[in-house]
Amino acid sequence: MTEFEKRLACVIAADGSIARGYMIDKCELVGANQYVITWKVPLQNEAKTNFSCVIGSTAQEAVEPGFCTVGLMADPMKMNVHTYDVAGKPAKRPFHLAVFRD
Repeated sequence: MTEFEKRLACVIAADGSIARGYMIDKCELVGANQYVITWKVPLQNEAKTNFSCVIGSTAQEAVEPGFCTVGLMADPMKMNVHTYDVAGKPAKRPFHLAVFRD
């Protein structure tokens, strides 16, 4: 097997814009709290992928508390992230996402 990217990362603003990242192609906000992220490399098949997602600021702004969930999509280049407030209600939140591949 040839060597491939072992880590991907991004910081996404609550509006879906990319604050910064590594190997991210684009992010789209599709609904109240769903972000579809497209990467430059596949997350499935050759790679086994693990995620870590936390609500966090894009720079120095205050951030409302909450949590996020992540999931793969049928397209191996895409995944989705949903963000919520502390009560579990859908809410736009900025987040940090780390993707580990092996």
